[in-house]
Amino acid sequence: MEIRGRRKTRALRQLSLRNLKEQDVVMALKEVKRVPLPHHLDGGEFDHAAVDEVSDLLYVAHPSNDAVDVIDLSAEKFLYSLTGHKGVAGVWVSAKRRLLFTSNRGEDTASVFLLDGKKATEKFRVPTGVRPNGMAFDEGRNILMVAGVGNAEKSNAPPSLTFIDTSSGKVIGKIELPGRTRWALYNADTDSFFVNVADPPSIVSVRADDLSKVSRTFNIPARGPHGLELNKKSGTLYCACDEGILIGLNLGTGATEVLGLLTGPPDVIWLNRNLDRLYVAVGDPGVIDVFDTNTLHFVEKIQTGPDAHTLTVDHRRGNVHVFLPDVCLDLILADRT
Repeated sequence: MEIRGRRKTRALRQLSLRNLKEQDVVMALKEVKRVPLPHHLDGGEFDHAAVDEVSDLLYVAHPSNDAVDVIDLSAEKFLYSLTGHKGVAGVWVSAKRRLLFTSNRGEDTASVFLLDGKKATEKFRVPTGVRPNGMAFDEGRNILMVAGVGNAEKSNAPPSLTFIDTSSGKVIGKIELPGRTRWALYNADTDSFFVNVADPPSIVSVRADDLSKVSRTFNIPARGPHGLELNKKSGTLYCACDEGILIGLNLGTGATEVLGLLTGPPDVIWLNRNLDRLYVAVGDPGVIDVFDTNTLHFVEKIQTGPDAHTLTVDHRRGNVHVFLPDVCLDLILADRT
């Protein structure tokens, strides 16, 4: 049963406090280094980021610069920027296929890059729905899904999903959605794409073998589903909501569970699959909330910086990369769990 209003908030705070009392809190994330990144050309922030474990590079979207900044993980330094991608918001890497994808929110396109060593060469630039953002990739079929935020001020610009054959650069499917899209992912075990919808609060799934329709909708008992991550071992989707609540969705049963209270409205969440740690970026007040996914307990809160709402994980080293927009830095934190 969904808990509402003050009763809901009180219950969640009690849950959060109980979690803190039930285990010893040991500070695990420690600062390693701060890597300078290009300054914003016009205001600015950083957005989605992804690691390529083959080339040992990290790619992070820099929307104000219409660029993707590239970081050498072994040298811990900025290398170069991929420029000319208006309002780039999303970044995704397929290490297996040697592909890099960007969603270019300012021009309603997605780019497909070929990766070769430390170089990236743009192969296709494909029209998408309005204001593309989140992405997910089916490596078996070479299908890229791009989630468009849409534009509520225009009647012909609904939130949407665009499916692209990355071998040919052709659009092979489109679906309109009832509300603004957020984060997205593909799960090979269910052969489905999953997308957060802010309002009505839900997660929709689309089967990869039928791109014509939404196959299932899961109602989420908290406002504004935003960050989305998959725990393959438990078959759980983690959904971080604007209401400041972390939700777990069991893909087997479809049941949802409140897992904890967040410091504030979250954005990107990422799972360290080796350490079973879930990191949630909260831009205001600028922290990372860390959860243990084995015990489903809150572990710690780490201060980062104002509006630091995006991060990613270097699984090889166990490092968390947080992007600080006020000082244009990549803050590297090592998880010493």
